[in-house]
Amino acid sequence: MTSLTFAQIQKLLSTVSGTVPDSMDCDGCFEVIAELADAEIRGDKLSDAMKAAKVHFSQCTCCAYEYATLLEALDEPESPSL
Repeated sequence: MTSLTFAQIQKLLSTVSGTVPDSMDCDGCFEVIAELADAEIRGDKLSDAMKAAKVHFSQCTCCAYEYATLLEALDEPESPSL
């Protein structure tokens, strides 16, 4: 069994102490992710659920990646149909 170094322990404690309560799980996040993207693009006011999703992104890299990918896709101009 490998022991943690002092630097690793410090990083772990820093990461854990920097977390905030997350009132939303991934399923709840995916329920509002498209609506959140639309609201952000239009500059609309965010609902409480959308704000909770943004907090969730700070702690869930999977959902944050999905959201970033969605924003990128919505930002690209549509290609002409053939």
